Amino acid sequence: MKKLRRFKLFFKAAIVAAVVLAIKFATDHYGLSQISINTLTSSFFAGVFFTISILFTAAITDFKEAQKIPGELAILMKALHNDAILASASSNNCPGTQDILRHVEGLLGVITRNFRANQWHKSHLDHQINQINEDIIELWRKNTAPGILLKLRENLTNIDRLSHRIDYIAYTDDIPGAHLIADIALGAVFLIFIFAHNEWGIGGIVLFGAITFVLSAIMLLIHDMDNPFEYGQQTLADVDMSVLFKLEDYWKNAPTGNAPEISSSLEPTLPSKSL
Repeated sequence: MKKLRRFKLFFKAAIVAAVVLAIKFATDHYGLSQISINTLTSSFFAGVFFTISILFTAAITDFKEAQKIPGELAILMKALHNDAILASASSNNCPGTQDILRHVEGLLGVITRNFRANQWHKSHLDHQINQINEDIIELWRKNTAPGILLKLRENLTNIDRLSHRIDYIAYTDDIPGAHLIADIALGAVFLIFIFAHNEWGIGGIVLFGAITFVLSAIMLLIHDMDNPFEYGQQTLADVDMSVLFKLEDYWKNAPTGNAPEISSSLEPTLPSKSL
């Protein structure tokens, strides 16, 4: 099934090209191809290609950045969790200092639920972050070492920064209306191809089909990359968020009161048993 998904974009673009060529054959057969390919149409094509290239560059840039976010979030969450354990231990596990562990794990739960629901409720994250900030203040009142508290605040700030970045990449249009304009312009290009006078015979048909296929594939990919955090939507350009889900499962299954180190593969490294 995964292998078939790799060709999903190819099949969609091939269908668009096949439909355009079928209509092109009909217009040629009935003598409706009256548009000449000249400098005017060439200038229009160049403008459309330039617009699509701008959108494609912006989409690729955001997608490359989005690919790094789940891993960075997992690293920050692990660091925040480990620092919370250290802060609680340095406060001799006084009443009220254990809440920070529960709130840190709750923050990860909010993040994963947002990803699974394909919605980014920033207000839910802010509520959880505010609870952790209150826990940090409570730890300060318990005379916890300032260095630990500074690390907690730094990691929490970085998590908040990444959450804002996710919200921007997934749900903000860099150029409002640009995708609609590009779609309309691409349709106009296909319309010109359909009614263009073919002076090159079979070679012209192959050229029209190839250009239609490539432009369709690029636009489909741009739309697919517009929100790279669409979990479980059977899209082609999605960010792998399994590292966060594995971390959440590990915390849920970890023994209470025991915090073994987590390896890079997110598998617990338990202490060896002595014979």
